[in-house]
Amino acid sequence: MSPRPLALVAGVGDGLGKAVARRFARAGHRVILVARKEGKLQRMAGEIAAEGGEAVVKPVDLRFEEQIRALFDDIAGLGRLDVVVFNAGAQHRQPFLEIEPAMFEKVWRLGCRAGFVVGQEAAKQMVGHGRGTIIFTGATSATRGGAEFTAFAAAKAGLRSIAQSMARSLGPRGIHVCHVIVDGVIDMPAIHERFPDLVAGLPEGGLLDTDAIAETYYALHCQDRSAWTLEIDVRPWREKF
Repeated sequence: MSPRPLALVAGVGDGLGKAVARRFARAGHRVILVARKEGKLQRMAGEIAAEGGEAVVKPVDLRFEEQIRALFDDIAGLGRLDVVVFNAGAQHRQPFLEIEPAMFEKVWRLGCRAGFVVGQEAAKQMVGHGRGTIIFTGATSATRGGAEFTAFAAAKAGLRSIAQSMARSLGPRGIHVCHVIVDGVIDMPAIHERFPDLVAGLPEGGLLDTDAIAETYYALHCQDRSAWTLEIDVRPWREKF
């Protein structure tokens, strides 16, 4: 058994999820990488190992409750669960009149319901230790619904409310729950591939740096319990808001 405390990142891709995992690994955590594609996770685990960190790969489809519960059962014997970051979410854009109910539910299952199940399973382990940090990745859509972001906004607004309720319920039991509103475009490969025109139209300094966001996540974890933050927003200095 590793003596390192555990940091679980649910929803790890080549953007923010990987940056957060690397930051906690550098701080001495044994990182649990969670996403659907095992090959991608193995590659990222290798990158973390090359930097002197330690990572465990757990391929899981977060839309399914039984897989999440099995995940937390599996890691229970690996060490003390110190941090859980829920970073999953289906960023979906579609005109309101064209959204099928099945798609609305799919976005909600990954972006909101999965966050509830992950948060609940994390809290069950952390309450026994009387400490721990649970961080949810939010978005601008958590505070206002855009014309073509109905499904995504519903999921993110629901996730925000879950975080608020969890913080009020679990804070007195030593669990720090945080919600991070990412207000802007994140500089990651998927954004450059899917939205090249959007990226090209941004001013210099108009993208959020993943490592910089990860520093905010780590700082939240390090806060003294006399001055905990429930919600924080991050955006590029060139972002209009």
